[in-house]
Amino acid sequence: MAQPLHHSAQKTVQPPIVTGTQKLALGAGFFAMFFAQQSVSVLAIPFYQMTLGVDPFLLGLALTLPLLLGTLLGPWVGHLSDHHQSRFGRRRPFILLASWACCLFFGLIWMVPAAWGELAQLLYFVIFSLLFYIAATFMSVPMTCLSYEMSPDYHQRTEIMGFTTYFLKLGSLLYQWLFPLAQLALFSSVFVGIRYVGWGVALFIFGLLGTLAACYSKEVVHRSAVTFPPVTLRQSLKTLKANKGLRVLLLLTVIQMAGGAFTASMDYYLLVYFIADGNIAQGSIIKGWLSMAYAAFGFLTVPLIAALSSRIDKIKALQLIYGLTLLGGLCKWFIFTPQGYTWIWLDALLCTWAWTAMTMLIPSMMADLCDEDELKHGQRREGIFVAIHSWVTSLSAALALLLAGLSLNLIGFDAELAAAQHPDSIFSMRVILALGTMVFAMCSLLMLRSYHLDARGCLQISTALAASKKQNQGSESI
Repeated sequence: MAQPLHHSAQKTVQPPIVTGTQKLALGAGFFAMFFAQQSVSVLAIPFYQMTLGVDPFLLGLALTLPLLLGTLLGPWVGHLSDHHQSRFGRRRPFILLASWACCLFFGLIWMVPAAWGELAQLLYFVIFSLLFYIAATFMSVPMTCLSYEMSPDYHQRTEIMGFTTYFLKLGSLLYQWLFPLAQLALFSSVFVGIRYVGWGVALFIFGLLGTLAACYSKEVVHRSAVTFPPVTLRQSLKTLKANKGLRVLLLLTVIQMAGGAFTASMDYYLLVYFIADGNIAQGSIIKGWLSMAYAAFGFLTVPLIAALSSRIDKIKALQLIYGLTLLGGLCKWFIFTPQGYTWIWLDALLCTWAWTAMTMLIPSMMADLCDEDELKHGQRREGIFVAIHSWVTSLSAALALLLAGLSLNLIGFDAELAAAQHPDSIFSMRVILALGTMVFAMCSLLMLRSYHLDARGCLQISTALAASKKQNQGSESI
């Protein structure tokens, strides 16, 4: 009987013990990080666009520009956290301060006066969302670096990423209910509701959970404190150009986070304007149930993906996942209709695997590449890798928002028409959602053929690094 690929690795390199407290603290931080990535757009689209009537393309720009400007700081933030020295560690001071900055600026985003004009409201939104995304960069880059440093073991990394994925799935279970929560009758208006919900998220998720992550997480894998020259964006991109494996993972990220998110954005509009006859509240509730289904099935996929990647390797596991996404894209054509939406859970069952892989397998593979980079260059540079990945992820998310807003204008969508949308607009939404999902899944399958670093390769790298460090320690003791 074939044994899992990690058996031979365990005989050679004994992974360190990662305590439950460390995992829980990291998970709390990832929960806050998820809301930092998702909650602005999930509240801004129904509030600023569907409620206030802001033009979808202008709102797309307003969501995109702060996101891009904030993440341009990523390489610099990565360098700062890589080489910061304090008695609290390299990452935790950044996480603590940035979490409370996120708290302040996120709450202020929703304090926009209702009587202002469209341009003034957009300008207000851009200013405070810019400040928020800058703070979120200072929180997310060190937090992700910390997750890479929890263990040097090939398969234990996937287990750690799987544990944090549970918290990300919990976030996806809840975040789509933020706007329906703001519409509850106990609030005198949606403007009052959005402010209570906004400040609740700010204080309890960014402030409290960010503090827990900063206080109770720690670097398990200690690195030597060697100072390197400042890392610029140009140097980071040069690292990207020289690393084939990193290019492949970043392209997979772009395909899923830009292409996949762009196509998936059409489901909200189909739920509201095709299935719910223009009723925003009813469509938001259906969307909330869909997100809960994605999260519920996502919880189930975490241990399955961990077992699958251990048994057949991460690369083959990703191939199977993209194959399921291809089938899910075909099913979307029949599910997102007034007759078929009762089968909406099937969409979540087939397509949630790809989103779990983005938070579980791809980061684990990025950590593997950090080992390969250390073996080649003699430097431990998680900050650069995380910053580039974060920058590409944010750029992809911004691109998805722009594509969605532009496409809605091009296909003739008009929020004021409510349920009376032109049939061609609805047809175009369905094509983007179904066919687009299939096309991007196929692109991911083709791209994955170029990735090279499997379990055996990582074992060889880990063994070589251990031997090199042992040799260096012997030299220092002489």
